[in-house]
Amino acid sequence: MKVTRNLIREYYGIPAGDAFAYHFVNAGFVKCNEENNPKVDKATFVGDANATCTVTGYENGWRYEAQYVQGDPVVDDLITIARGQKTGADCERALVSVDMTAPVAGQSGVYAARLALIAVEAGAPAGDPRSVLKLEGQFHQTGNLASGVFDVTQRIFTAA
Repeated sequence: MKVTRNLIREYYGIPAGDAFAYHFVNAGFVKCNEENNPKVDKATFVGDANATCTVTGYENGWRYEAQYVQGDPVVDDLITIARGQKTGADCERALVSVDMTAPVAGQSGVYAARLALIAVEAGAPAGDPRSVLKLEGQFHQTGNLASGVFDVTQRIFTAA
């Protein structure tokens, strides 16, 4: 089976009390690409012709590009962060990446997923005078991913 981009869905979590309210990353978004950025230690030993490599970690993130679609909760949140030049906890969110090709047996609307806490790097809206404003930035993963499942109807992530 060939998997198309629309089958890997992101849900953006906006703080709501002690939890997150998740919203589908879709309206206006033309790109939301994950970049693993593995960190590799390399050493070449005196008796070897080639290097020995070890992956020591990741600096994961999702680079996004979106049009300014006013009224979409994700876009509105990104605009608030960018125009308010938010820092620290004021731009920390959650991102759930849902694999729509991996339904959980016996549970309607529940799929395998990964949760990342993220720091939102939101660039200011930009564009030509008569074009739709464009938003660009990156969601930087903070800490480790959590594996689990996501209910797309209830919009609830449950860690494994």
